[in-house]
Amino acid sequence: MRKTKIVNQKGFLLVETLIVSVFIMGIFSLLFTNIVPLIGEYERYKNYNTVEATYIAHWARMIALKGLPTDIYTKTASIGYIDISDCNLYQENNSSTICQNFKDVNNITKLYLTTYNTVEFKKYIKDNNSFSRDFKEYIDYLPTYSKNTNKTSSKGYYRVIIEYKANNTNKYGTMEVAL
Repeated sequence: MRKTKIVNQKGFLLVETLIVSVFIMGIFSLLFTNIVPLIGEYERYKNYNTVEATYIAHWARMIALKGLPTDIYTKTASIGYIDISDCNLYQENNSSTICQNFKDVNNITKLYLTTYNTVEFKKYIKDNNSFSRDFKEYIDYLPTYSKNTNKTSSKGYYRVIIEYKANNTNKYGTMEVAL
């Protein structure tokens, strides 16, 4: 009769389980450290440039193009920005009434016309304490648009920036204005 030697394998299952557990925990920790910041960033920026904000900014752009006199654009090009929230600025084509109706319907609180490159506007907002923290964060979030040298203020490219309230939350949008 042959005797077979039995190898003691009781510890192999424990080592294998530990290795797989460490591997799985490593994957979960990697996913956690990469996904949680993305969720936080989404929560922070979810009120910026939504489809609704882009649509409202588009109509703000149309009203600005049809209603603002050309000297407003010249002034914007020289100082970098101008507050166009006052509907009395809109002098062309009965636009002051259209502007006021537009602001009332969309709960618009701020309208700004800036040069395409928003560097000057960002400096103004950063140094001025009369703006809300949310608005300052949105303006800081915006790129400067300075890399596109074809769209300078001398060529008639501007930007309209809006702030409006929806569900008791400030929301923001921007749209390019080309003369």
